Amino acid sequence: MARVNIREAKEADAKKIFELMQQQATEQNTFLPSHFTHEVLADGTWGPTAVVMAFVAESKASQVGELDGYILAHRAYAPWFGRALYIKDLYVVPAARRSGVATHLCRELMRAAVSMGCNQCDLRLHKENWAAMDLFEKLGAENVTVSEDWHIFNLDFKLMEMKSKYGGRGRLQIRLAVPEDMAGVMTMIQELADYENMSDAPQINAHTLVTDSPPQGTFFECFVAESDGALVGYAMFYPTFSHRGFGMCLEDFYVKPAHRGQGLGTAFMAQIAQHGVKLGGSHFEFVVLSWNTPTIAFYKNKGATDLTVDKGVQLYRFDDTAMRKCASAITH
Repeated sequence: MARVNIREAKEADAKKIFELMQQQATEQNTFLPSHFTHEVLADGTWGPTAVVMAFVAESKASQVGELDGYILAHRAYAPWFGRALYIKDLYVVPAARRSGVATHLCRELMRAAVSMGCNQCDLRLHKENWAAMDLFEKLGAENVTVSEDWHIFNLDFKLMEMKSKYGGRGRLQIRLAVPEDMAGVMTMIQELADYENMSDAPQINAHTLVTDSPPQGTFFECFVAESDGALVGYAMFYPTFSHRGFGMCLEDFYVKPAHRGQGLGTAFMAQIAQHGVKLGGSHFEFVVLSWNTPTIAFYKNKGATDLTVDKGVQLYRFDDTAMRKCASAITH
């Protein structure tokens, strides 16, 4: 590893990272979407609207600008634990494999995540990608699709009716949350935890939500539904980024029992989709526990695909302890 330098990516690296993405796609007998270019990558990774962080492995023996690998991740949020990170891509050129490059890219990313105050890091792997599964398991990640039965879903914005409206009772407004709403959102997060028989799971509070969302923070945004002056639902989301370009992750949503079955969930999703389109996004991502059949039915009714069942995609997770252990490992 002495011949390889791991550093945070610069905007000038975008074209080379994109070339490595193309190389990876060729190896996997697939292709990048036609709309995905190195300019799109640069827009997502640097500048005032950046949602991505990246690290690269630069070989000291190679020509200037040549890279041995990269890792891409974006900010995420866990409503019970707070700040999180989501690894979206990791690639090492064939000549540099089995030399520790991938491990050190992961550890450098974990160090950055810990320094940002993240408490969780997720990633997705195909169940037949044994090399990657072995790598991340050795680094401390747990396959929570196996242990907890989480499933990953995907839904294209174009499959949704963007102008869906709520048809419930009372004077109701869906709007972006402001700091003053976060106490009410925290109450509903706790109600959802109670519903899922995990009452002790939430480890954050309203103050955490305020500091991690606009205007103070950039880890998530939130829509709230207000009926006659009272909050009756929320939808927490954040932008995602991968070779498909921008998307939106619907991390969490909840509607109080008295307002269910009246279209509020659909209206939340439509609002987030419109928000994503303005960003240049094209799709939703979300994860659901397999026992939550009402939510799964709701998503499938909208046209969502279960990537875990249909494509063999597994969800892996570094918890806080695993993240810190990986980040603190001694580099030789």
